[in-house]
Amino acid sequence: MIVAGRSGGEGVRLVLEAEEAMLLSELADQVDSVLLLGEADDPALGRLLPNAYPDDRAAAKEFERYTRDSLVDGKRQAAQRVRDATAVDDGDDAVVQIELDESEAWGWLTFLTDLRLILAERVGVVEEGEPDADETRDDYLRAAYEWAGFVQGSMLEVLDPIST
Repeated sequence: MIVAGRSGGEGVRLVLEAEEAMLLSELADQVDSVLLLGEADDPALGRLLPNAYPDDRAAAKEFERYTRDSLVDGKRQAAQRVRDATAVDDGDDAVVQIELDESEAWGWLTFLTDLRLILAERVGVVEEGEPDADETRDDYLRAAYEWAGFVQGSMLEVLDPIST
């Protein structure tokens, strides 16, 4: 994975190995599945769509009624944009170059945040860098969580080099 500034200075250019692009596409499918099919009591869904009023059930229901559909739609659209950009043929072993303008890059960062929230819940990360006591969780998911963080951090360095 190579993350660089776009020619012209605004946005990001991602250079991915075909396997990395396929991984991102599969992970986007997983985010979409959680949003579309997730059970109400799924803690990962709770991280993506937290209760705005935990102490007021009526207010929480009212807030959810007005905001949930648009939040879910926006998150699903971000996942779809990642899937579209990372689509590769199974036999393709070349690199995938993706040019994102600044707006598209921030959309990808939103997706990566959602992805990391789901993966953090699945592997038991309570706070950044603080895994819970369950060390038997899936190493593949833990590696995907760390890799997504690397991609996210690299994109942020390009988009906002002063704050990093």
